[in-house]
Amino acid sequence: MGRDDGQTRIADQFSSLGERAAIWKAFALFLPTNQFLNVGYSEWYQPHFVGLSQRRLAERIGSDIAARLGSTDGVSLLDIGCGRGGPTLHLATEHGFVTTGIDLVPCNVSMARRNAAATVDAQFVVGDALQLPFERDSFNVCTAIDSPPYLPNKREFLTEMASVTVEDGLVAVSDFVRPESLSQEARDTVDTFADAWDLAPIATLEQYKRAIAVSGLPLDAAVDISPNSIARFQKWTGLYLSLARRGLLKPVERFLDRRNIDCDAITEQVSTTHPALPLLRHVIIYARA
Repeated sequence: MGRDDGQTRIADQFSSLGERAAIWKAFALFLPTNQFLNVGYSEWYQPHFVGLSQRRLAERIGSDIAARLGSTDGVSLLDIGCGRGGPTLHLATEHGFVTTGIDLVPCNVSMARRNAAATVDAQFVVGDALQLPFERDSFNVCTAIDSPPYLPNKREFLTEMASVTVEDGLVAVSDFVRPESLSQEARDTVDTFADAWDLAPIATLEQYKRAIAVSGLPLDAAVDISPNSIARFQKWTGLYLSLARRGLLKPVERFLDRRNIDCDAITEQVSTTHPALPLLRHVIIYARA
C-alpha cells in the first residue's frame, strides 16, 4: 500500500466511506467516537466497551506527562493525529495545556473544531504527520495517541516530532508493537489485521527504539498497557465471535440493519482482528527532545 493510497483509505475509513466504515458506525452506538478514536484504557474493574475507556487513555497519558513536567498549566502541546479532538481537548481542560491538534482527515478536524467550540479554545488544522506545518521548536510537548499505527515510517514521524519540540521538551506516543520473533503464520495474522484496519506494518519495540535513537529523542520509558487495553478489547471480540458461532447474532443484525450498518462487514472485521490481538502489545513511549 503506497503512501497516497494509504492516506486515501484512512480518510475514507473515518469519513464513513468504504468497507472499513461499518465497524466505526457500530462503535459510535456505544462509544464517544464523535470525540475519541483510540483503543481505550480500563482497569480490571471498569467497563471497557461502554463509557469512558477512550477518555481514560488520554487521562493516563496526561497524568504521566504532568508527573514528568511538574507543571502543565499554560504549556504548549501539539497532538498529532488528533482525530476528532477528544484527547486534545481533555489535555487542555483537565491539565491546562495550550493545545493544537493536527489530523490528516478533514472531516475529523471539522468535528474537532465543533467539539472545541463547546469546551475550550484549541486550534485544529489539517495536515500530514510526516510533514508537519510548524516551525522548529514550536511546542513544549508533542503527543500522538494511537495515531502512529497508521504511519508507515516511524523514524520519519519521530524526527518530525523532535523537530517541532523544544529542547528538553517531552514526546509521548502510544502505538501497537509486535514481538521480535513470530512464526510466519503469526506474522501473516498480524499483517492481515493491519491491512483490515488500514494500518501500517506493525513494528517491534526494538525497531521503535532504534527509530527513536536515530530521531535524536532520548528514550525516557516504554510502558506496556496491553492488559488495560488490548486484553480488554479482546474479551469483547471473543464474546462477539462466540455469539456468531452459535447463531445468536440475529437481534444484533436486526438492530444494526435498522441503522443501515452491515453486520456481515463487522463480523469479518472482528474475525480478522481477534486472532491478532494476543500477538500485539500496546505501549506508551515517552522521550525527551
